[in-house]
Amino acid sequence: MANTSLIRRLWLAFALMALLTLLSVATGWLNLRYVGRVEQADTQSLLSSMNMARHLSVASARVLFSAQQLLSAQDEQEWQVQRTMLGKQSQKIVYLLHQLSAQGFDTRAMVQLETANRQAIIQQGDVVHQRLQLTQQQRQLSDNIGAAAHRIVDLAQGQASNAATAAGATQAGIYDLIEQQHTAAAGQALDRLIDVDLEYLNQMGELRLIALRVEQIVMTLKRYNGAAEPAETPLAELIQVLHRRQQRVEDPRIRQDIREALAIVAHYTTLLEMCQQQQRLHAQLATLSQQNFTLFSRFSSEMERQVSEIEQRNAEALSRVNRARVLGTVALALLGVMALLTLSLVLWRLVYRSVSLPLARQTDALQRLLDGDLDSPFPSSGNARELNTISRLMEAFRTNVRALQYQQQHLAELVKNRTEELQALVVEHHQARADAEQANRAKSAFLAAMSHEIRTPLHGILGTAQLLADQPLNISDQRYVQAINDSGETLLFILNDILDYSAIESSPKTITLHNAPFEPRQLLGSVAQLMNGRAHNKGLALNIEVDAHVPEWIQGDVHRLRQIVMNLVMNALRFTENGAIVLRIKSCASEWFIEVDDEGCGIAHDDQEAIFAPFVQLQPGKGGTGLGLAICRGLAQAMQGQLTVTSQPEVGSCFRLTLPLVHASATVLLPDSAPADLSHLHVLIIEDNPLTQQITAEMLKRKGARVSIAGSGESALAFLAQGDDIDCALVDFALPDANGIELAQKLAKFYPATRRIGFSASVPDELQPHADKLFCGIIQKPVHGETLCRQIVRFLASAPVTDLNTNQLKQDYDTFGADTLRNWLALFRQHAMPLLDDIESAEQDEIVSKLAHQLKSSCGSLGMQTAWQACARLEQDPQADIPLRAIVERGLVEVEAWIYQENREAQSDSSGEENGVRN
Repeated sequence: MANTSLIRRLWLAFALMALLTLLSVATGWLNLRYVGRVEQADTQSLLSSMNMARHLSVASARVLFSAQQLLSAQDEQEWQVQRTMLGKQSQKIVYLLHQLSAQGFDTRAMVQLETANRQAIIQQGDVVHQRLQLTQQQRQLSDNIGAAAHRIVDLAQGQASNAATAAGATQAGIYDLIEQQHTAAAGQALDRLIDVDLEYLNQMGELRLIALRVEQIVMTLKRYNGAAEPAETPLAELIQVLHRRQQRVEDPRIRQDIREALAIVAHYTTLLEMCQQQQRLHAQLATLSQQNFTLFSRFSSEMERQVSEIEQRNAEALSRVNRARVLGTVALALLGVMALLTLSLVLWRLVYRSVSLPLARQTDALQRLLDGDLDSPFPSSGNARELNTISRLMEAFRTNVRALQYQQQHLAELVKNRTEELQALVVEHHQARADAEQANRAKSAFLAAMSHEIRTPLHGILGTAQLLADQPLNISDQRYVQAINDSGETLLFILNDILDYSAIESSPKTITLHNAPFEPRQLLGSVAQLMNGRAHNKGLALNIEVDAHVPEWIQGDVHRLRQIVMNLVMNALRFTENGAIVLRIKSCASEWFIEVDDEGCGIAHDDQEAIFAPFVQLQPGKGGTGLGLAICRGLAQAMQGQLTVTSQPEVGSCFRLTLPLVHASATVLLPDSAPADLSHLHVLIIEDNPLTQQITAEMLKRKGARVSIAGSGESALAFLAQGDDIDCALVDFALPDANGIELAQKLAKFYPATRRIGFSASVPDELQPHADKLFCGIIQKPVHGETLCRQIVRFLASAPVTDLNTNQLKQDYDTFGADTLRNWLALFRQHAMPLLDDIESAEQDEIVSKLAHQLKSSCGSLGMQTAWQACARLEQDPQADIPLRAIVERGLVEVEAWIYQENREAQSDSSGEENGVRN
């Protein structure tokens, strides 16, 4: 094996192991084949012999049973069935004996016995057949004789009856003669009665009895089967008596009938001979049965001998199988020991010594090399080519590692320098990103400031124009006022487009949506009402089509939807010269659609997608900023919808707004066309611009509202502290001393009953989430006076009203706990509730005001703000009709319910934390 490959050594070892395995398998297969053949041959022979012996035993038993049944056969059919069965079983026995003889068994004695037995059974069957025929004849003759005897009985009974009748008549005549004193005649009649009538009656009775006796004996002979000696019967004497008595019958016809019956009865001798023949046949059958039994006994003994021989052969076969199995087991054991020794030698010589041990040494050396021990010596590779190759590779690896160490130091220096350069780039990138974000914030701040600075004077311009329009003006002045109003609205429309596009350009997610239930039919109606005048001026028809499947109420931002529809309708009016414009609403299971279909100039297919880009105008002479459709598509995407167009040049265009369908329940909203009534409201305007204050106050007063004005947050709080009843506060977001959110938080904390509505030119994005929580709604300046009043009514109608100052109760609950609050309730009922009785019974206004002031302090300490306000109003106006007791009691119930609910939530949170700790 000088310089032999390791692979060749392994292949040699595997070949030897495979050869040993093949040899073991071949030896085992030959051994099992030999054992199987021996076992199969013996088993088949034994099973066949045992099976034939079993069938032979069953057939002989059936023959014996059928022979017994043949003896007891009652009719020809049963005899024929048993005879057929005996023939089949005999044939089967002959066949089985032939099979046993073919397998080497001596069955000559059994064949002779079977032949003798079959002949005896045939003879026995013939005798049984004779007995059946004789029995049938015997029963038929017995029936004939019995019937004749019974006929004699009936005839004798009739004659006896006639004799009895005659005797009775004679007896009656004798009584008559005795009564008539005819003694001689009576004596003769008596002699005749005794000698003739009574004698004849006795003879007929004797004839009947003898006939019955004969019938009984004949029936006994009918059932005789020869099993015993027949009993002696006096039939001859009885029949002779019957002959004598039939001669005494007076009626010739009856005497002839009896004679004929006696002629039949005279065949009794034949019946007696049949009985004797039955006895002889019975004796013959008994002899044959004993002979058959003897033959069957000998046959059974012979069959037992055959079974014993079969069992002996079975034992010999099992012995041969065991010897073959033992021989195979010993051979396999010897082969296994030899294979194990050979395999051990192969593994030690070819695998361990030539492969495993050198590889283990090379592996240890390689591991030391990988651990960094480059100076460790390599083991001898022996005469294996692979090990020599591994040794050369390890030496080359050690050389390369030493070279790589030098290269690594050089690369480390390069990486360090590059890292410093990348860090500098990262710092520059962060600075550039911070500058971009600062610029974006500056742009947003600029737009917000510009929006506020432009909207505020624009509110003054439009508001003044609206107030002037309500004054009696001449036609020229009305045109000037309308021109001011149209110009202001155009400027407002352009400003809204710029701000909306800025928000959409930043991110559609920054657009604030106010989803609420609305009526889609009312939306289209309001848009059509606003645009009807412009359509009429151009000679166009503005139609509305609403699908019947459109729900009555839908959830969505109705203001943004109105903005999109208004923009689409204005575009349709701008590009349509004649025909009609159709506003259409349709819906399906999950979506609803708004379509604006016109008959204008149409849009080419290549330009249909370009029109949604900002600042794109296909016909610049038509006016507009080029932002409308871009804003509409951005708003549609913000509402999870899409805006598409289908158009043909010179035919028309159809813009479709597709939105997800969200059903909503009906709610009470003020229609756009309904006038707002503010006569029941006291509104506080918190605004620093004097012109905005004046115009807004005038708008509200014209709708009946009571208006108060505060120029700053501090003055608003001071005004509310005076206790005046304020229903609503219009809060500007840009006050000189505070922003709108801070002021709204203070109002919510100290005056929660005063509902707050945002009233500002713009709402910064960072304040929008707080604004939605603190305000009932937000009204954006500038706004039309009628629209302002309707929105105030709508926001106040949808704002939740509560009798409690939950912020105060929450602070007290967190500070003192639920038990302390319950104690305060008990003290209130004990000390404050009697004040209600005093107020109701007081007659002077001063006392009512004083008591109301005391009760107001107690209600305020428990956060019952509605009760506090009622007490404050009663304090100011003691004559006011206020259901104070009902308000206070309702407040107490709500405080108790609030404490209970808060306590449950606290316990639930505590149990949740405990479970979290356990988990």
